[in-house]
Amino acid sequence: MFKKSIIAISVALTVSACGGSSDDNSGGVSTATGQFKDSNTAGIRYVSGGQSGITGADGSFTYEVGKTVTFSIGGVTIGTSNGKLVVTPVDLVSGGSSGSVEVQNIARFLIMLDDDGNPSNGINISSSVQAAAKNWTQVDFSAADISTELTAIISDAISADGGGHVLPDASAAQAHLESTLRCSYAGAYQGTFSGDDSGTFGVLVHAISGIVEGPAYSPGDKDHFYIGGKTPISYDQNVTFVSGVTTNATVFNGRFTSVNEVSGSWLNALSTDSGNYSGSRIGGATDAVYRFTGNYSGEDFGLFSFDVNASNNVTGVAYSVVDDELLTVSGTVSGATLAATVSDGTTIDGTLDTAKGLLKGEWNNSAKGLSGKFSGGGCKLN
Repeated sequence: MFKKSIIAISVALTVSACGGSSDDNSGGVSTATGQFKDSNTAGIRYVSGGQSGITGADGSFTYEVGKTVTFSIGGVTIGTSNGKLVVTPVDLVSGGSSGSVEVQNIARFLIMLDDDGNPSNGINISSSVQAAAKNWTQVDFSAADISTELTAIISDAISADGGGHVLPDASAAQAHLESTLRCSYAGAYQGTFSGDDSGTFGVLVHAISGIVEGPAYSPGDKDHFYIGGKTPISYDQNVTFVSGVTTNATVFNGRFTSVNEVSGSWLNALSTDSGNYSGSRIGGATDAVYRFTGNYSGEDFGLFSFDVNASNNVTGVAYSVVDDELLTVSGTVSGATLAATVSDGTTIDGTLDTAKGLLKGEWNNSAKGLSGKFSGGGCKLN
């Protein structure tokens, strides 16, 4: 089915962040940890069943599995979402998207409350503003002129901690939210497809463009093919995308059930060939400040995933779709120069530019006589 062809993929996603679950011994309640993101947002009150508190520096909160979570700042409720591992303003509005007025107004409100006025390094609502917010009344986030709604609140916030607390315009808030969404989904995934044909695949989500692409391999045909990007992820609760158009009209449909798992079905419109596929995220160090992912090609085909911590040390993985082999990667970044080694001895030399979000370079395994190039991108995990 796939021999010497390029695949078209159309996948609907619901993506959430990494988190763990546990049982509350006092009542047998299952809980999990999520993150609130319009950048990581600290200082929001949350309530989920018997769980409540204030989101942490990384936007973390605890929710009861199967329950909703309501978020508020003082007297202002900003919305309710199903409990899941990542919640953004998009999830707080029925049918929400980054283009919705109500979603944009929530994002503008949160960015305005940030204590340093720079949401790119995270949003922090200071304890002084949280205290002042107890006297605030509910905001109508559907209002066409949200600035009028927020006049008194902005004044209170400035008085509370002396910050700038400037309300961004809708387009700036939308652009920031979309950047956050792309970075949340960015990374590498490996998996298998089965049915009338079978094999392995690896795809990455580009942090800058939102495009999904990557290599795949059909052992039956002894041939690799490429899942090429066409349209980026959509910035709504469905998070759909299309990864290419092919001459044999093969389409993959599916969804991410969490940030770590993707599954669905594939169908060739010109034949009866069909089947299913599933995959999982690879890489993803918990102490990563930046995450970069690239497709590599040459005499092997696959993905590299690089997580860079605050000390510029690199950990990650290399996945060969031909061998269906996952190996570890370690190295360093100095300036924009990347130097890393795969556990099988493959050396990686290239450029990892955190300012521009660009990745490129060359790989070489002299023992196996294999070499090639790689390229991709990444983002800061604020």
